[in-house]
Amino acid sequence: MAARWAKALLELQAVDLRIRELEARLALLPKEMGELKDKRDAAVNAVNAAATAAKKIEQERKSVESDIQALNEENKRLQQQSAMVKKNNEYQAMLGTIALNQKKIGDLESRELELMDAFEAAKKNYRVIKQENETAVNALRSEFEELVSFAADLKKEVAELKASRTDDIRGVDRDTLSLYRQLLGGKDGIAPLVRVENEICGGCHLRLTRQTMANLQKGAVTSCENCMHLLYLDEVE
Repeated sequence: MAARWAKALLELQAVDLRIRELEARLALLPKEMGELKDKRDAAVNAVNAAATAAKKIEQERKSVESDIQALNEENKRLQQQSAMVKKNNEYQAMLGTIALNQKKIGDLESRELELMDAFEAAKKNYRVIKQENETAVNALRSEFEELVSFAADLKKEVAELKASRTDDIRGVDRDTLSLYRQLLGGKDGIAPLVRVENEICGGCHLRLTRQTMANLQKGAVTSCENCMHLLYLDEVE
């Protein structure tokens, strides 16, 4: 009965440690969700990049096609005009322009064929990337939604635990509760109330003094002289 304070505090600690565990897990979720979003965006961007590459090739092909059409129209006009030219030098100049245009047209037609092949390859690449990344995006979206649901469950449990806990513990004085809260907020991650096994502190794992052990045997509120964590004996559990 003398260690009733320890039993009561252990019950509170079980709740508080669960809250701490849940809040620590919640703190990691934004990063995990951000990583999923980055992966999703990368997959979407890969599809968009493949589509843009194909579109760029097609735009260049259309530009080449337009240049060929313009040169053909110019040659047709020059041929019509050449029939009415009387001076030989002007006539030869027109023929030279027509011949030069024909060479340009030949080069452009070769380029157009290259672009047509490139466009077909780009379309095929786009379809492959789109199919692969659609599967990846759907999986990432599903995983993201699971994390959102998981976060909601964690928040609900934390809210329920906080609503159920109370600092008004019969048999535990304010100073002890104050020390408990201080230890709970510590960065060492150790529970505020630790068990003593074979006269060894469960917090710092150092041997306790005879006086400390005597106080524990009496059921008094006792802290480790080294790490300041509150102590309890096996028999309390």
